[in-house]
Amino acid sequence: MPDGRSSTGQVAIHSVLLPYSYKVLLFGRNLPKSGPKSTPEPGVGGNVSTVYDVTSGTYVVTPNYETLFCAGHTTMSDGNVVAAGGDMGFGYDWMKEGRDVVRIFYPSSNKWETLPGVKLSEYRWYPTQVNLPDDRVIIVSGFLDDPARQTGKPAPSIDVFDYKSKSIVVRKSRYDLGKSFFTNITPGYQLYPAVFLMNWVDPAKPDDWFLFMYTCRTGQIVRFTSDNNFIPMWNMPGLPIDNMCTSFSAMGSAVILPLRPAKGYEFEVAIFGGGTQGKGMDCKGVCNAPAAKTIFRMRLPKASEALKGNWPKDWVWSGNQKYEEMPFPRVFADAVLLPNGKIVVLNGAQRGVPGGGIDGGSTAKEGAYTAIVYDPEAPSGQRITTLATSGIHRYYHSNALLLPSGDIWVAGSEQADCLDSCASGGKAPPDQEYRAELLQLPYAFNPNRPVITAISSNTVPYGGKLKINFETFGKGFVNKVSVIPPGANTHSLNMMQRVVFLKITARNKDNERPRWVEVVMPTKNDRVLNPGPYMLWVVDDDLPAKEARWITLKA
Repeated sequence: MPDGRSSTGQVAIHSVLLPYSYKVLLFGRNLPKSGPKSTPEPGVGGNVSTVYDVTSGTYVVTPNYETLFCAGHTTMSDGNVVAAGGDMGFGYDWMKEGRDVVRIFYPSSNKWETLPGVKLSEYRWYPTQVNLPDDRVIIVSGFLDDPARQTGKPAPSIDVFDYKSKSIVVRKSRYDLGKSFFTNITPGYQLYPAVFLMNWVDPAKPDDWFLFMYTCRTGQIVRFTSDNNFIPMWNMPGLPIDNMCTSFSAMGSAVILPLRPAKGYEFEVAIFGGGTQGKGMDCKGVCNAPAAKTIFRMRLPKASEALKGNWPKDWVWSGNQKYEEMPFPRVFADAVLLPNGKIVVLNGAQRGVPGGGIDGGSTAKEGAYTAIVYDPEAPSGQRITTLATSGIHRYYHSNALLLPSGDIWVAGSEQADCLDSCASGGKAPPDQEYRAELLQLPYAFNPNRPVITAISSNTVPYGGKLKINFETFGKGFVNKVSVIPPGANTHSLNMMQRVVFLKITARNKDNERPRWVEVVMPTKNDRVLNPGPYMLWVVDDDLPAKEARWITLKA
């Protein structure tokens, strides 16, 4: 962003693109009385939340007093944001306990509301949130106790928050999904497990839902039943590399690969980067532990096959091994889905492990400054292209979000390079990063990007048709239409992020003007989209529209 217009006002530890806008809600931790920019603004409190306007490079403060740092958060069908859990008040008089709190942010007023009398079943620091289509929110894992302790106690339980009734409707306290998942993994790996809502349907029990859950090197498929039980169905095969730890809090980044009607919305997850588990490493070892170059993919069968017990035997093979490699290693990478179905991987460090505090103590070094784009549909060995290089390192507590322009907004980071001096415990000084950047993809400079000129409606139901008028330039020909929800990102994970391609049912002849294409939305039973706001794109081969149009999918 231009000099003097890039400060986000708060370190972007959490970020949410607000629907129908270029505005980003961001929030972080409570700020101690020492350290850079740590004095609370009058009447605001120590835990500053802001809304940053990408178009103007300015922000407004949006106060909240129940500590938001390391909460879970998702965008609801009406565009409001639910954030559950968080951190302790740490004894400061301007902050309150936030670990069992549920809050709502209203973009219409730029205000937070803490729901009175609504409490999670137990404390949750670093929980994961996933939305169901009926606006229930599944809240998983996190830590129970004092986050300042080196070994916290995990919350091996699940809450379900009903947004419509503003109440916790399911409490599975002390519920264990298996000893290998939540309870006996090295402390720390219960923080922000990767959890994705799957598109499976069991015809015998159509009201059940299925979840893909993954943390560090352990994964499960879990059934959420209509009578509110969580039943483990399958344990994923272990990673083929010893001591490798991938997707969970700020290790690697996981995404659902593009969902395409021509492939029956085949469900596949990719995990980018990560690091070592770090057991028994001293401060110098932690600093210099190499990050991972790996890309792991897990392709799931159709529900009918899985329900028969026909599960994958292993990770997807690429050439002669069970993973691919990026040109640069990355720990706490961010992965952002593009409207053409490709994936940008950026941010992070080439050495170290996640960790560190606001006053220093970094555990990573050597920035992964150069972004890459990964094409999951290209032949093996031809999927990666190198992109631009930033001048700002983005370590622990960084963020990245797709904008309606197709650019990627990048912000955050709290740490300087880790030090090798064991005498100081490797304690580097703090480095709170307030500057925002835009990563512009190669298509940003292509004058032939299609332009959407009109859409038949801003709202569309499941299975409904939508007519899109557009202009193309040169020999342009729109052959894809996709939708992407507004991102909600933290600690390398964006749980509800997905790109869904729409079925094209009609189009005008090549010599007719205006150009138009008609698409049909997925049905409710396809389970690939929840009701809510989406960015709508037309794509000319790999060239997305110059700007998305916002639509709302209605139930």
